[in-house]
Amino acid sequence: MRFTNSLRLLLENFKQVARLLVYKSITALVLLALCSALILPELWEIIEAPQTAELFSNVKNIFFSVIDHEQGKSPSFYVDAVFGEGGSLNAFLGLLFSLRWQIVLVCIGCVLVYLLKRFADSLVHFSVGSTLNDKMATYADTSFSTAFVENLGKASAYAGLYVPVTFLTDAATLFVACIFLHFLPLGLALFLAMTLIVVVQALKLTFTSPWLPAMTTDGKKLKEAIRYEGKLERKQIGKVFMLYALTVYIVIIVNVAAAVCTFGSALLLTVPASYFLLICEQYVVYYTLKGKKYFITYESIATNPDHGDRAHFFDYIEEVEKQKTEEEK
Repeated sequence: MRFTNSLRLLLENFKQVARLLVYKSITALVLLALCSALILPELWEIIEAPQTAELFSNVKNIFFSVIDHEQGKSPSFYVDAVFGEGGSLNAFLGLLFSLRWQIVLVCIGCVLVYLLKRFADSLVHFSVGSTLNDKMATYADTSFSTAFVENLGKASAYAGLYVPVTFLTDAATLFVACIFLHFLPLGLALFLAMTLIVVVQALKLTFTSPWLPAMTTDGKKLKEAIRYEGKLERKQIGKVFMLYALTVYIVIIVNVAAAVCTFGSALLLTVPASYFLLICEQYVVYYTLKGKKYFITYESIATNPDHGDRAHFFDYIEEVEKQKTEEEK
């Protein structure tokens, strides 16, 4: 039910996907420009170095000597020229070592630019979530620009915590996945790596998903929104985790299929739609656990008190009993 309602909200508010596409495209172009400004000067220095030219020449000669056996020198000669002691590969590695500090600074700069992009993306996620909350609560169409400006302070606080948490989580997951790929057979390593990615992402969403809706729906500060996650019942945590695990699998399958079947063209829709689906789920879960009604469409209002917490469930039972008693009288 929660996934179905989230999907219906996605389709009902599909214009938000277009907003996310435009915003993310702009931030991606800015990211590409900044990374190019950082990388290209050092990259050209490496490419134009004589050690690089010699390495490429020897590798090319290995290839052509294998194809043309009548060439003057045998392939083993060029292999020794590349991999032998004092070969072109060692000279190239020496070049990289001499530029190690420049390379480290470039990598740090690229990471900072990436974090800046994630920060900017989190700002737009907060604004889209705010407009979605208005639609779910009162079916009001709030201007995106208005929501962006009004929530800039809260959105910055949210992004300032959420971005480092997600970055460290993703980096740790990638590190463990690389260990799997290095020490285990390929098939088993890919299976464990993908399972790990899904489980970690689902756990991360389970414990961070209340932050955004708590701040926009109930006007909570970031600290109050973080404390809310501790109030979730254990049974509800399991349900929320399974919902996000299912969604992460679906998102992966849909985007991979879109990339393969349409040569990447459909990713223009599926990627921002995936982000918006997760935002919809955050609000559906929050509204459900709080026992709140919300608009799905103008004609359809979701009322799921039995999916909320125990207090709301028993309130609902009492209301039903009162209605029965009044009808009998």
